[in-house]
Formats: sequence, structure tokens, C-alpha cells
Amino acid sequence: QQPIAASLTHAAVLLFAYLYLPLPAPNVAPPRVGDCVELHLYSNGYHSDIGAPASIFPENHPLRRLYPEAESFLIGWGDQRFYYSDGTDLWLGLDALIPPSPSVLHIAYNAAPSSVYLGPNDDTAIAVSREGAARFVAHIDRYLVLDENGEAVRVSDGKVIGRSAFLRSRGSFHLFNVCNQWMARALRAAGVDINARAAWLAGPLIRQVR
Repeated sequence: QQPIAASLTHAAVLLFAYLYLPLPAPNVAPPRVGDCVELHLYSNGYHSDIGAPASIFPENHPLRRLYPEAESFLIGWGDQRFYYSDGTDLWLGLDALIPPSPSVLHIAYNAAPSSVYLGPNDDTAIAVSREGAARFVAHIDRYLVLDENGEAVRVSDGKVIGRSAFLRSRGSFHLFNVCNQWMARALRAAGVDINARAAWLAGPLIRQVR
């Protein structure tokens, strides 16, 4: 029993270190007067989406071609089957944590009105530099799957009727890469100094961002 207890203790220490040891701050220029882009983190306490100005994406970007009249985008990521659901199926949620779990991006145009689908109880404004905004776009691009014509691959209508879509995405959803951790990594790419590993839930993510 002692070797088992020692192994469990060792595993717990490693897990704690993985989750909570400080990470180096992102090497990204901070926002300042004249170099500032505002993002918005919307959350309902469980899931988080990010609102970003359409203008930070290149004019010929697939998302801008998808919604050419958008002034901003509301962006989320998650397990495909669970994201399609109403979020109340516990077994579906648990199954999502076991890889491989295919993922999708959820894109809606005009972030503030589209965020209503979340029933958000929090809207946190986040300032990043233009360099940070460009790196945020690059992070989105790493997950966005394109077809042979360079267009985003639409797999289903989205949660916001008439103004959103689920798009094919790279990456597997699992216990150490849930939607809020993905969102935290997107924010770290933009230069926000947060610990993405420990951001399982929306509440801790929001507290870190603030």
C-alpha cells in the first residue's frame, strides 16, 4: 500500500505543478495609447466566447468572406457533439472529455448582440496591442480548417439563428483542453498573462483576466 500511496502523492504533486506553476509572461507588446485593440470575453459561468473586431482580420480572411458585413465576430471552440447540444446532457459532457473528441469553432457576426445566446452573466473588456491582435488571429487560423478554395468549412448552422455557423476545426477536446482552456490560450497568444492550464472553468478564467 505504501508504494501505491507514494505513487498517488507523486502524481498529485506533478499534476499540481503542471496546473499551477507560474509560466513566463507572453513575449508580446502590451497595449498603450495609440496601440490598443479591445476584445470582449463573454461568459455564462460555464462556457466562454470572445468578441473581436472584424478589422483585426485581413480583408480576405475566410471569416470576413463568410460574414462580409460583420463589424465583429463572436468566437467559441468546443467538442462538436456537446457544442451542438443544449449543454444539459451530463453523459455527453463526460464523453467529450475522453479523446479523441472532434472539435468545432462557433462563429457569429456582431459579437455583442450574438452573445445573447450564451445568456451571459459576464462581459469583460480586454485591451491588447495590435501585435497581440495579430497573434490572436494567427491562433484562430491554426484551428480553422479550410477547403481547397481557401474557404472555411461550414459543418452546421450555429446557435444564433441566421447569423452564426459551426466550422470545422483542428484539435481534440479533452480534459486538459476544454473550451475555457482553449480560450485562455487564445488570450495568451494575444499577450494576456494568464495560466491557461488551470482555466478549466469560466470563473477562474475571468478572475485571471481581470
